[in-house]
Parts: sequence; structure tokens; C-alpha cells
Amino acid sequence: MHLKTSSISERPDLSLSAHIDWYRVPLLRLLREAQSRAIQAGPRILATFLLPAADIDPLHVYAALEGTGQSPRFYWERPAEQAALVGGGAVTLIEANGTTNFTTVSNAWSEIMQDAVVGGAEETIRFDENGPICFAGFAFDPLAPRTPLWSGFPGGLLILPRLSLRKQANNAWLALNRMIAAGDDIEQCADDMLRDLLHLAVVSEQLAELPTKANIDGATSFHTEELCSASAWKEIVADAVNDIHRGDYKKVVLGRAVRITRTEGAFDVNAALQRLRESYPAAHIFALQRGERVFVGATPEPLVHVSDGQLLTTALAGTAPRGETEANDTRLGQELLNSAKNREEHAIVVETIRDALVGLCAGLEVAPEPHLLRLKNVQHLETPIRGQLLPELSILDTVACLHPTPAVGGFPVQTTLEKIRRDEQMDRGWWAGPVGWINANGNGEFAVALRSALVQGNQATLFAGCGIVADSEPESEYAESCAKLQVMLRGLDGSEG
Repeated sequence: MHLKTSSISERPDLSLSAHIDWYRVPLLRLLREAQSRAIQAGPRILATFLLPAADIDPLHVYAALEGTGQSPRFYWERPAEQAALVGGGAVTLIEANGTTNFTTVSNAWSEIMQDAVVGGAEETIRFDENGPICFAGFAFDPLAPRTPLWSGFPGGLLILPRLSLRKQANNAWLALNRMIAAGDDIEQCADDMLRDLLHLAVVSEQLAELPTKANIDGATSFHTEELCSASAWKEIVADAVNDIHRGDYKKVVLGRAVRITRTEGAFDVNAALQRLRESYPAAHIFALQRGERVFVGATPEPLVHVSDGQLLTTALAGTAPRGETEANDTRLGQELLNSAKNREEHAIVVETIRDALVGLCAGLEVAPEPHLLRLKNVQHLETPIRGQLLPELSILDTVACLHPTPAVGGFPVQTTLEKIRRDEQMDRGWWAGPVGWINANGNGEFAVALRSALVQGNQATLFAGCGIVADSEPESEYAESCAKLQVMLRGLDGSEG
């Protein structure tokens, strides 16, 4: 990767839309450098131009990108840490299917970055951390039968957007990306990129003046359909418990899906994202739109985070409801910590993650005891795990080794995957698969796509799952799955019931 800086002195402190023309000269310089490299190395070279955008709300950027007609669009936010990544369009889009998903995506990203030219309008920009950045997502099981439900969501997907925003606390940077060929009209390329930027800036500034949609959008009525009846799902759970008692496997995660249909108009995903970021600030809020479908969620389960080679992951398994009073909540949390069933389920996840990372990290550290992760409607057992990623590896290498964890699949992995394919009776698609981002240095962040829904117009398919072990009871597992479905029911509906 080739880094260049092109500073603009004495740029006026105006809104982004008011000083876009100030960026034309350094942008042209960058694009010509990329074209020069394309002539030498060919056939197409990535050019990434970065500029500051500290005052833009990431959700306004996501909404503004809808008006450009740029698809796909993606949204990624950790509200509690004031961290977000938003992008639209695709200068490169890699689709993969089959067991080589992670390798295909990783190799494609490495090839793109090999000769990329990155520059910007400010000398203070951290080019390595802020751009270029790709969004990536993967199906839970690339070998599972597919249905039309998940059309547009392949086994693996890598998206390098035309325009993206990365925000960290009070700092934010926009990235304009283009693949440049030897014969391109550079002046026209610059005009197109600045036109995208102007539209985004103007619409974002307009949205900032409007009331927050989530606060004015009331609850609405909808029809609910269980894709697998409650009685049938409980029978599947009971069969799994019998399998475990026979010694077929130690744990399996069984999912269920519910379809809701809005009686008046389409679901407003932008409003849902606003509700989710307000209600679940500690979660990873995400959305990916491809065509008419949007996969959206607020997952409490990080898969892995890598920054400057420092790896952080979390074992998350074992669930209890929240209490209606502080005393009741404390009692339920203590029961969860003391529960032999939940501690066994959690220990399996910790052991599997540790074993998967031993060959990828130096100095792996596992917390000696789990603690409680308290969310709005449920609480979980959580154990943090840290290590130093080996220098020749990227975050995608760790994702490939970690997924699927026993928290979303089971243990042993292959046996339980076969059980899920045979008996679960639904197409998981990207539910419980890894979603996240990777930057130029192979750092990034991925989460497990739980507490999520696939939305198309006035219909949404919601997903939830439960970890089944020897002591599991079908009735309590069904109740737990209903509690988990409430996250997206409230997010899409706008009610607090």
C-alpha cells in the first residue's frame, strides 16, 4: 500500500458541503498517482481519498446513502464506545460460496491492497486505521441448503464501498474509493466522487435538522407467524436432550424463526436502527442492505476485535431473564452465576475458543471466572479472552478459526452442524454468522449476527436460538427464545411492551 498526504492550508471552518471544492486539487493528484501505478502494474488500482467529517451522525450518513441509489449499504455501530462504520455502493464486491469462503475473501482483499494508493486532505489522518475499510459478512453454514429467503446474501461477501464513514469518539473520516485504470478520465472520476460527497453532505446536514424518527414513530400492528410451531420446536429440543444423554454431542444450539407482517406500510429500518442504538448501546448495531432486503440487528456477542495486533474476543453463553426489581434482578444474576447447567454450557464455549486461538496468538490470556453481561431484557455469562495475534495473520484468519463457536453451533462442531442441518427446519442464512469489517492492515472487528431480522418491505423474519445441554428443559428454552426475539420485535415495532 502506498500512502500520500496532500494538505490544504487555511481551509475555512465551514460545513462539509460548503468547502467540497477545496478537495478537488489533492483528489486529482491522488487519482493521477493511482493511474500512474495502473500503467505500471495494472490493470486497476485502488485510490482512497480521506477527509475529515467530525460532525456527521453515522445514521444520517446511512440514510443519505439511500438517496444516492448506491447498493449495497452497510451500517456498523457500537454506541457505548462512540464507534461506527457506514458505507454505500461498491467499487469492489467479492462473493464466495462453499468451504473456501474465508480464504476467497481474504485473498481478494490482500490483492486489492497490494498496490493501493491512499491519501487525503489533512496531514493528521491515520491512513492505516481510517481507510480503506471493507465490510464483510458470512453465512452461518456454507454447506446448508439455501432458500429464496436469503437471496443476495451469499456464503461470503466482501464490500469495498464507493463512500464510507468511520467514526471514533469525536474524530470521523470520510473515505472516497475508486478503482482506477490506465485509460480512465481522471477529471471525470474526480467529478463523480465529489458529486457523491456533495449529495451525502447536503442530505446529512438536512437530516440533522429533523426530529429523530424513532422518537415520533409510534407502535403499529402486525401479524405474527411461527415458522416452526411451538410444540414442534419443543420436540426438537427434547430430541436434542436425548441425543446428549446418549453421548452423541455435549451441546447444540437450536434456532427458531418468526415472521411478522406489518399491516400498514413497510418497516422503517432507519427508525429501527435509531431505536436499537438507544436501547442497546453496549451491543453491536448492524445492517446490510442488498436490493430490497436488509439484514439488521443488535448483537451482544462480539466474535473478535484486532487492533495493532492485539486480539480481544469473548465467550458468551448461559442466559437468564432480567428482574423487574433490583433485588429480583440481582437474585436472577446470582442464580445464573451458580447454575451448573449454564456454567457447563459456558465452559464449553471458553474451552473451544481457547483451543482455536492457541496456534494464532502469543500470550493468550483467559479470565479465570465469567462475569455477568446485563442487557435490557436478558443477562449472560461472559468471559473475556486476550492475546497477541501473530504478525503474518489478519483478523479474517481468526474469524475462520473461531466460527462457528459452540455459542451458536455446538460441540463437537461437525456433529452438531449435521444435527442443525437435519433437524432445525429453517434457513439460517447469515443469522449467527460473522459480520464485521477489516482495514488495510488486517485489523478489524467481527461480531456474531444474533438478535437480528431479515427485512423486506412490510415483512420481517426474526431469529433466535438457545444452547441445549443435558439439563435443558424445552419449556424454559422456548421462553428464553421468546425473550431474545423481543429485541428485534421492539426495534422494528417501536413499542416497549
